[in-house]
Amino acid sequence: MKAKSISVQNCACDDCCHGSGGCVDYPDRKMPIGTIIDHPDSWRLVRMGVAVPADEECEQKAHMTEDQLKAAQYAAVRTARGIAPEDFEAYDRGDMIGYYGNGSPIPGPSATVSDGGIILDDYDDD
Repeated sequence: MKAKSISVQNCACDDCCHGSGGCVDYPDRKMPIGTIIDHPDSWRLVRMGVAVPADEECEQKAHMTEDQLKAAQYAAVRTARGIAPEDFEAYDRGDMIGYYGNGSPIPGPSATVSDGGIILDDYDDD
């Protein structure tokens, strides 16, 4: 069963997992985008939104519609950016795209910045 990565993943080979001298295939322990993962559980990576099926067996085992695949991939990106659950709505609206080092939100395409603060386009001060 095969899946193809759509994001950079940590290598999970025995050498990397057990620290026995380093990975032969990925010296930095990172598998690049497009890596084919041939493993009986590779369908789980598809369901997590970090890979797509690379063969029919994986596609059948993952058993996801196109909309479900897109939703899983979107959730994986949101998770990778570290978006806190209480900020999901702001992220989904485009009001923010992540966080600065001090924890304040990085404005997204739907937000405007004024005097160092963030003014959300749909903000209502009533």
